[in-house]
Amino acid sequence: MIKVYLDWNVMSGMKNKYFPDLTEIISNRDKFLLVYSTSHIGDIFASIKNNSAEEQNLVREDLEFISSLTDNLCLANDSKEVTLGIYDPGELLDDRISEAHLFKNLSLDSLFDSIELDNPMYGIGEVMKNMIASIPLDSAFKEAFQDPETAKTLEELFPGLKDDLTMKGFFNSFGKMLDNMNEGEGYKDLRSIVQQVGISNGHFSQDKKPFDVIDNAYKKKGMENFEAGNYFDKNKNAPDWFNDIINEYVSLDMHGFKADKIKVTDKENNTFRNTTEDAQHSAFASRCDFYVTNDDKNYHKTKAVYQKLGVSTKVLKPNEFVQYYNSFLTFNTFEEHFESIIDEYKKTDNYHEQKYENGESFGLVKLTNQYFFNFFNKLLVPYPEPNGALFILSKESPANKYIIHSWEIEGMIKLFADKFGPDIDGKCFYEVSEISTEDDWMGRTWHLNIGQINIRRIRGWFHLYFYQIENQED
Repeated sequence: MIKVYLDWNVMSGMKNKYFPDLTEIISNRDKFLLVYSTSHIGDIFASIKNNSAEEQNLVREDLEFISSLTDNLCLANDSKEVTLGIYDPGELLDDRISEAHLFKNLSLDSLFDSIELDNPMYGIGEVMKNMIASIPLDSAFKEAFQDPETAKTLEELFPGLKDDLTMKGFFNSFGKMLDNMNEGEGYKDLRSIVQQVGISNGHFSQDKKPFDVIDNAYKKKGMENFEAGNYFDKNKNAPDWFNDIINEYVSLDMHGFKADKIKVTDKENNTFRNTTEDAQHSAFASRCDFYVTNDDKNYHKTKAVYQKLGVSTKVLKPNEFVQYYNSFLTFNTFEEHFESIIDEYKKTDNYHEQKYENGESFGLVKLTNQYFFNFFNKLLVPYPEPNGALFILSKESPANKYIIHSWEIEGMIKLFADKFGPDIDGKCFYEVSEISTEDDWMGRTWHLNIGQINIRRIRGWFHLYFYQIENQED
């Protein structure tokens, strides 16, 4: 099955009867595996304002739509790794609501409020809090506040810090900064400070790579390349690859490339939280074959980040996905898939040589726009010596860390089982937990009048081997 991630704008549009062509195509559960993420829950959470009965009904409808669309298959970050599992979106939203107060006040006092007064550790906690609170900040902060030029910038970033240059003052100020960025328009100040390097939205054009534009601006100033991680800690709360995508995404926005609108009024609430939520969508989507978004700014920033980090997830708008489907993904039956493989096999373009680790040539390989049998997108044509296979299909991961769910394998195997029934060992449909995490998987083998098909997982990689009939063993 082909794994597809839809952003919330697309999901919401489908729910409201927009994108009818996309909705019809994506409803094919034999071909597509749709997933949502905790960022979709963040989008819904951000829409809750007055908790009226009408609003509650809309939220419930949104959650039910996500559940029906994805069968509750969710990408979630546990701070160490991103996992793909079954989670009820309503329960995730309840968790988000119950934890919201933890992020409202990030003062030093609030960090110690979890220690109960009747807890025997309470006294020790109070001592630790007072010790931390009294620690003075580095003298560089004091010197910076004495300089009129840097003092103004610091006061914008850390309101109130100049009046209390201790760790207590820093925590209180940092909490105010985050609240101002996520609930107000404080992100504008940070973005304007970053753009003082001499770059803004007017410096980007279609014929230039945005990260090159940013790097060149810093070189002209004789400064080191900008790292978004200098502003956002990339070593906590998520895997490194996840934080890398978010930080690069935020870096683009900070420097004005397809920058998000920041405005808070009675009718609008566009803050830094919207940008980080969009960045997380892009991070989650990088584990899928396709990312479909209707947000033009998110579309361009995600494509630029993926290009820089070597992520091959296809980023498409709804109409582009429909076009891609009509061009490459309309095959449904075994015969249609097999014929498309042979057609691609005969085309001489886009092949390049595949070599073993020792440098010897294995054969020719090409990445394809098609997903053969709704799974494989890599075609290898080995030289006759290695194993006699006419061709080998493989799955090219869109990123260096890829998640394959058992439903993807189940859907692919079902296509063969429906056509040919049990294999030579009497195995038919995929069984739950059939694949071990560590061991190779011998999969399925069918002897057919056209040849022999072997489906295997070797050293973690899934392959389909096709042998012509004259190469079959008796």
